[in-house]
Amino acid sequence: MGLTTLSGHLICISAAERAAVLAHLPDHIRQTMREPGCLYFDVAQSTDPMVWSVNEAFATRADFKAHQARTASSPWASATMGIRRDYAVERGNPEVRPESPSDTGAAYLLNRDAFGRNDEADLVNALRASGDLILSMVAVLGRAYLGHAGFSALEAPFHGLALAPVAVRANVRGQGIADRLIRSGISLARDQGYEGIVVLGDPAYYARFGFSVAAARDFTSPYAGPHLMVLDLKRAGLPTTGTLTYAPAFDALG
Repeated sequence: MGLTTLSGHLICISAAERAAVLAHLPDHIRQTMREPGCLYFDVAQSTDPMVWSVNEAFATRADFKAHQARTASSPWASATMGIRRDYAVERGNPEVRPESPSDTGAAYLLNRDAFGRNDEADLVNALRASGDLILSMVAVLGRAYLGHAGFSALEAPFHGLALAPVAVRANVRGQGIADRLIRSGISLARDQGYEGIVVLGDPAYYARFGFSVAAARDFTSPYAGPHLMVLDLKRAGLPTTGTLTYAPAFDALG
């Protein structure tokens, strides 16, 4: 089951209700943020002191239901049972877009956590610093960063890019986020006049985007082998031989 969001308002009609919210909300927020499926949980008082804006997101529908079940027996539920809720629950739809300067810190943390090490996160930072990170795509739901894909400079006998790394937050994998990141990057690369993209990965996965092991077979590369693939963006026939050289930042990867 997919990403789930809730948004709306908590509306008090008496001083006693407002006091109950103020007394129990901090612990309610702390407990919810500790749930493994919670992506974010924002409750903020509006300009009306009797009204709170509520925005929350969970990795799956099952995570949202688990949150509701836990909350139902919590002190928060007992104290605020009669308070009006005006909420809408919807399936979450991440925004996939090129990164902005304000995204770089979150992209680092996402890559670090997705791979369980710093290498790929440091790679993205090094590519960005050297000017070799040509396209950097992020998937964002509210304030939660769910995925990242980098397309970097490539020396090749065609105007090309290298795709790597691709990272998706662990608790939202299997929901097509990597697919959207890659397809969006491919579309932008094509629009910007690039002729081909190289990737090192699982052929069974990347074939869906048009990447081909056969198209990369006769190229010279440190990564040559059964997992090196080329995508012909123009479908006009790329050169099939020559050298593929990734940006220098990749040399630091083990």
